[in-house]
Amino acid sequence: FQSMSAAKGAKPTPLLEAVNPRPLADLCIDVIAANFATRPTLRGIPTRFVERVTSLLPTRLPLEITGQLIDDEGYWQRCATRRWENCQIVDHGTSWKRLYFERNLQEFLESFDPAAQTNEELLKLLALSKDYVFSLRIQQFLSHLDLEMVFQNVPTLSNLELSYGVLSIGMDYDRSLFGMKIADVASLAKALRVTETLSIMSLPSNQLDDNGVRILASGMSGNSTITCLDLSHNKVADRGVKALAKLLSPTSVLVSLNLADNHVHADGGKYLGRALKVNSSLQSLNMRLNRLGDEGGHFLIEGCRQNATLAQLNLSCNACEAEVAQALYAMLPKNASLTSLDLSGNALDEQAARLVRAALESNSTLRHVDMRLNHAEPETVAAIDELAKRNELAHVRALRRALDGGRADTSRVGTAASAAVGGS
Repeated sequence: FQSMSAAKGAKPTPLLEAVNPRPLADLCIDVIAANFATRPTLRGIPTRFVERVTSLLPTRLPLEITGQLIDDEGYWQRCATRRWENCQIVDHGTSWKRLYFERNLQEFLESFDPAAQTNEELLKLLALSKDYVFSLRIQQFLSHLDLEMVFQNVPTLSNLELSYGVLSIGMDYDRSLFGMKIADVASLAKALRVTETLSIMSLPSNQLDDNGVRILASGMSGNSTITCLDLSHNKVADRGVKALAKLLSPTSVLVSLNLADNHVHADGGKYLGRALKVNSSLQSLNMRLNRLGDEGGHFLIEGCRQNATLAQLNLSCNACEAEVAQALYAMLPKNASLTSLDLSGNALDEQAARLVRAALESNSTLRHVDMRLNHAEPETVAAIDELAKRNELAHVRALRRALDGGRADTSRVGTAASAAVGGS
């Protein structure tokens, strides 16, 4: 009878259930999952059964119930993948729970409307999310909320990317909807004075000008946590760079500064060059698509002569010419920190390129040089590339020797220890 029922795929009859009753544990799991919305608890459930309970739970349960109780990554993966098509867990610390909370808060902030929603709703969500949100990437912020409130209620926030744009504007373009206002910058500057966790701050495409950057820099002057600052695709000019250069003091902790696609001219290069002479923290500087010119590039590279930390420098598309090549000719033989240099899209002629090649012959640390889209002969550009590859190969060999030496030391210590044990 049992085999006939199984063969026909029939549902178990009460008689069969009586003969082969389901395990009590399975029945308990079903009851707990069915009543979780009204009686949420995992207390007292053996660890081996918790995942089975969460696998039966619906993904629409309120965060007030699931946030504190459920840590099972499988549950949060189901919640995330059913809500969003593209889920990149690597951008969220390889945690599905963190991904869900960060994207949920991101969407709420991007769509928050003060006319239709209250601050109480926001504060409630911030309270629920505070232990799980470490990174926020906000692409529109039409509400212009007080950022200090966000920082105060999300004490774990370490990475913030914020653009005051509009995701879907269609044909209703309004320029006033784009960019940070002075009040927004002032709010952020005030928040930066008190944050103890923020280490990466990106503010691209916000129409930030010199006045806004000076206010921002005033907030960063007392900050000791931000190591990466991205102000690309804004309107920062020389006065703004002067304020930022003051942040590159001997006590600075800034490791990366991105000023690509701004309005920086020769004076900005002079301010940065002076700062680099005393700075000991900056490792990456991106000045791509600015207006440094030959004079500004010369000043900036001169600052590198006394700098021992800058490893990556991007000067592409800055109208650099002979003076920059002469500065590189004087700097590269004495510099031991620069490993990557981008000079593409400038106006370096054949004579300037030969100066770069001559300087690189006396340098053993610069491993990547981009000379594309200049006015040099292809043979000279190829020779520069070969010299950079030579340095890269020497670097790889040095790393291998160091690794092999470390293994040999470990082996000798192990042999000596074994001998000592055997002798005793």
